[in-house]
Amino acid sequence: MNKVKFSELVHWTPKQKEADEAVKNYKYILYGGAAGGGKSYWLRWELLKQLLRFYAHDKLKGVMVGLFCEDYPALRDRHLSKIKFEFPEWLGSYSSVDHNFTLAKEFGSGILAFRNLDDVSKYLSAEFAIQAVDELTKNPKETFDFLRSRLRWTGVSNTKFLAGTNPGGIGMQWVKKIWIDKEFGIEEKEQEKFFFIPAKVEDNPYIDKSYILSLDSLPEKLRKAYKEGNWDTFEGQFFTEWDRQVHVVKPFKIPETWKKYRTIDVGGHNGITCCYWCAVDYDGQVWVYREHYQTGMDSDEHARKITELSEGENIEYTVIDSSAFDKIGLPETTAEIYLRNGVQGLVTCSKKRVMGWDFMHQYLRWDKDHEPRMKFFEGCINAIKTIPMLIHDDKHPEDVDTRGLDHSGDAIRYILQTLRDTSTPKPMTYLERRFKEIKENKESYNFNY
Repeated sequence: MNKVKFSELVHWTPKQKEADEAVKNYKYILYGGAAGGGKSYWLRWELLKQLLRFYAHDKLKGVMVGLFCEDYPALRDRHLSKIKFEFPEWLGSYSSVDHNFTLAKEFGSGILAFRNLDDVSKYLSAEFAIQAVDELTKNPKETFDFLRSRLRWTGVSNTKFLAGTNPGGIGMQWVKKIWIDKEFGIEEKEQEKFFFIPAKVEDNPYIDKSYILSLDSLPEKLRKAYKEGNWDTFEGQFFTEWDRQVHVVKPFKIPETWKKYRTIDVGGHNGITCCYWCAVDYDGQVWVYREHYQTGMDSDEHARKITELSEGENIEYTVIDSSAFDKIGLPETTAEIYLRNGVQGLVTCSKKRVMGWDFMHQYLRWDKDHEPRMKFFEGCINAIKTIPMLIHDDKHPEDVDTRGLDHSGDAIRYILQTLRDTSTPKPMTYLERRFKEIKENKESYNFNY
C-alpha cells in the first residue's frame, strides 16, 4: 500500500493549518468570514484528510462524509469543477452519477459525498461522520439543526461539522449570533464546542494580486464585508443606510409632550411577537425607545406584558399586523384578545410592503450634514441586531426576504406607514371598525370584555 504524506497532496496556508488544528479540539468550526480566504479548498481537502485518518488510525472502511452547498449550480461551480484537477487519480475515483468521490481500497474506500441543500428532507435517513457546508449563511438555521440530527457514524465517536462562509445571506443572523457573538439558546448543550477562525484575502498567498485590487475597488460597505470580513455590512443588505454609531443612542427621558405610539408584529406561540414603543418629537423625528421581543408566549400573555410596560403612558394608538384581525375559524381574533387584555386603540397596518420599506429607507437615510429621522434606544437589542441583517428578496429585490428575522423590521414599517399616511384618514380603531360592521350588517356580536 502506498504511504500518503498529506502535506504533499495539499498546500495549505498558515490560516488553513490553523483551521485544521481546530478540528482536533472543536466540533463545530466556522472558517472564513471574508472573500479569498480559501474556504472551499480547505473544506474539501479537510474532509479527505479525515477520511484518510479514519482508515489509517481507526481501521474504519467505507466511512461517508458530506460536503454541501445551497444548490447544485453552486456545488458544481465551487467544487465539482475543481476536483478533477485537484484529486490525483491514484487517490480514488469520482462518479458523476451519484456525485461521490470514493477513496481507493488501499485507503479505506471512504466516501466524500457532494450534495446540495435545496431540500434537506431527502437526507432524513442519511448518516455522515463529518458534514461540511460551503457558504453556511446561504441557509436558514433549520437546515443546520436538521443536519446535526444526521451527524453520526458507527465507530466514530468524534463527529464534526465544518463550514465556510462570507457575511451575507438569509442565514447571516443566526450564524453571526452563534459563532461570532457566542449567543446560544438555553437548549444548546455544546456551547464550548463552537469555534470561529477568521480568514481574509491577505491570509492566502496563492491569491492573485489583481483579485485583491478588485476587492479594494468595491464600494465601501462591500469592501468592508468581502475584504475585511465585517459582519455589519454585506452584499444583499437591504438597509445599507444602517450604521450603529448613527442610528443607536443611549436612553433619555422622553418629554411628556412628545406623542407616543406602539407597533406590534404578532406571531404564534412558537413564533416571535415584537412590540416597539415610538415617540415623535416636534420635528417629526421618530425615537424607538422600548422593545418587547419574545417567543413561547400566547397572545394574551404578550398583551398583558405590553400593557404592563405601557403603564402610566399616554399612547395615541397601536398599529398591529393586519393578520391579527383574521378570524380563521377561531372564537376570537388576535386583535380581540389584545383588546381584552388591555392593549387599546388598535389600528390595522397597511399591506403595501414595498411602500413601507421605502418609508423606512427614508427615515434611516443620513449623510454628514443630515441626521436620520429615526433612531433607536440601545435597549432595543433585537431591532438593532436584526434590521441591519435583512436582505433583498431574490425575485423581488424591492422587498425584504421574509425567510430572515424580519419581525422588528415589519413592526417599524407598520408605524412609519401609518404616520406617513396622509392620503387617507387615520385608520379607525378596531372597536370602531367592528361596531360599524355590526351596524351595517346588523350582526349580533358580544364584546365580552
